[in-house]
Amino acid sequence: MKNQLLCILGLSLLLISCHEKVQEESSLDGVWASVGYGRVVHIENGAYTLSDITEISCIPLMEGEISDFGDALQLKNDTLSLKDGINFYFFTRVQETPAVCNTESAEYKTAQARINDPEFNFEVMWKTFDDHYAYFQLRKIDWDHMYKKYRPMITSRTSEVELYRIMDEMLEAFNDGHIGLSAPDEIEEAAYAMLPKEENTAKEPKEELRNYKVARVVAQQYIPNGKSLKNGQLRWGTIEGNIGYLQVNQMMGMADYEISDTLSYRDYWMAYFERLEESSDTTRDELAGMNNALDQIMMDLETTDALIIDVRFNGGGKDEVGMALLNRLNPEEKVVFTKKGRLGNGFTPVIEVVQTASKDPYSKPVYLLISSESASATEIMTLSSLSLDHITRIGSNTEGVFSDILDKTLPNGWEIDLSSEVYESMEGTNYEGIGIPPDVEIGYPRDTQEFLSKVLEDLNHTGDAAIERALELLK
Repeated sequence: MKNQLLCILGLSLLLISCHEKVQEESSLDGVWASVGYGRVVHIENGAYTLSDITEISCIPLMEGEISDFGDALQLKNDTLSLKDGINFYFFTRVQETPAVCNTESAEYKTAQARINDPEFNFEVMWKTFDDHYAYFQLRKIDWDHMYKKYRPMITSRTSEVELYRIMDEMLEAFNDGHIGLSAPDEIEEAAYAMLPKEENTAKEPKEELRNYKVARVVAQQYIPNGKSLKNGQLRWGTIEGNIGYLQVNQMMGMADYEISDTLSYRDYWMAYFERLEESSDTTRDELAGMNNALDQIMMDLETTDALIIDVRFNGGGKDEVGMALLNRLNPEEKVVFTKKGRLGNGFTPVIEVVQTASKDPYSKPVYLLISSESASATEIMTLSSLSLDHITRIGSNTEGVFSDILDKTLPNGWEIDLSSEVYESMEGTNYEGIGIPPDVEIGYPRDTQEFLSKVLEDLNHTGDAAIERALELLK
């Protein structure tokens, strides 16, 4: 869910001072290659073209005007930097356009002639993961072995549906929530229809329980007179005993796009994404909306004796949204975690990520409720919370998918997602694959349906286990 252009590349460098801003667009003319991340940008007369690149492919992704980035784009020592929220992205200047991107070269013409060739698309997919995926060892994936197993299944006559099935089967083996393969709906539907009945059911489950529905039931029981914003993405109120309760159900959907909260869940998100696609800066929009909401929420909850923040049903979104919430709890600016990107056989230099602070933070006890459904940007918030002493985490391990999603496009137009970055706590711990453990374990199942069923079962008998545990600790 990160803005594609702002996921160009990741390399840690020092912040660039204001007097080193790009003064003239002409100074940017030329070819710029990412360090890792597999992208190239060509700039000429203030206009840019961004392309995905491997040794055998160069696929144009988007184009626009450099001026759109304003002061976020800066130049120092032939390194072009772009700041977006907590992230810094960098290009280094190269002398000439890579041959595979040069429209006059034999390499480019050969690649263009094969854009719909199933063998070529498989090779580009395999090479993309080989160059950028960060967790082969952790996920116990022998990528060379998988090439030997699956490559012979594909010929020039392999259909699109068959190609999708083969690639999808390969990527399923990773068990990584940040890996994905997207093709036109008709291809995916035909591929699923070819699966055996039991596998097809597992692939497209008809589940009764949804995170947003169970979250709503929890809120109705504990804060029946509470308030809500953003179609229920934010709910808050006061539990008996003057304990604040704040439910945050996505780390996005916060921008003030004037979309009615009365819409159904599906219609709200359809309208929201339409507006999101029109935005030139989604991070700015999300942060502005979240901060506007937090102004109201924290004013309502500032006199409570403690605060329960519930992110058990939150699958992620923007890292900055969760960290904006932590800003309201943090008295002192500090580095809270580090990140680095895959680069060849190693990694880029480390980026130290800073949690901003509030002049008037909420300093009373805070209980952060987490589960295996707490994923991605929600885990970044949880990771940051490890550095705030008055926060206690209750629940079960988070999902364990931290890396920004690296979006890549295949020659045939399909898209693949992968994890290319490593996030670590200030103690150097990498929680990828295992998730961040709670301070107080509830013992929730990791299966989504079993977890949601457990929450509802608890509600009907002894009350929500995590909320009740927080209330007990306060006694």
